[in-house]
Amino acid sequence: MNYLNKTPLCLKTALLLLFCNTAIFAQKADSLKKTEPLHASANIQITNNGVSLFPNLMLGKPATIINLTVGKKHIFFEPELRWRLNGEPWSYIFWLRYRSKRTEHFSWHVGAHPSYVIRPSQVTINGNLENRWVANRFLAAEFVPVWHHSAKFSLGLHILGSKGLDKNYGVQKSTYVSLQPRFPNIGISKNYYLGFFPQVFHLTLDDKKGYYYSHMIIINKKKMPVYLSSIFTYKLNSTIAGDNVVWNVALNVKL
Repeated sequence: MNYLNKTPLCLKTALLLLFCNTAIFAQKADSLKKTEPLHASANIQITNNGVSLFPNLMLGKPATIINLTVGKKHIFFEPELRWRLNGEPWSYIFWLRYRSKRTEHFSWHVGAHPSYVIRPSQVTINGNLENRWVANRFLAAEFVPVWHHSAKFSLGLHILGSKGLDKNYGVQKSTYVSLQPRFPNIGISKNYYLGFFPQVFHLTLDDKKGYYYSHMIIINKKKMPVYLSSIFTYKLNSTIAGDNVVWNVALNVKL
């Protein structure tokens, strides 16, 4: 028996409309799920001293550093471009990072990058000694798990390994392991807050190794895109060449 033929026309029409609306709404919901907004931001920094956690990558001169972030959902491209203030190149780092979805108390990310550290050098070309910019090339990867206690405190572990790609010169292998308490929002007045990011880390560069203490301090006014920052690094015990104390002060602009 064909029950469909016995169904009243008005009921058939209502069922057809219901089916069409359900299909349309489902398609819209799928489209919304698939469409992720593109996130983009930048930070421009001008500092009196271009410093690095790796002594062999230290500039030791005034510098400009631009950090860019472009990505969506969990994947982000985050290049860090550094120049001397006179426009001469210092280093270029091209991070690609995967950031996990944060739970109430835990998040993590992994990343990898090629990088280029550029320095003036004397090289022999056709038998003549000439001044040229020479780039040391590196590949690196990192893993950073973070435990979040609250909006005012978290604890991170940063593990990074790097390999030099130039066999005839430069560091060939380096590792960096850091314990990082984070205090991103310390209120110092009604409108101003302080970010305090200390760390103790172990660094190896080929057969050299050492222990260091470092911290970064940020002073910012709420809803202001301009802020001050400072980095201080102290050598605890190390066979790696470099100054015992390194510091800088920087003016930052968030875009």
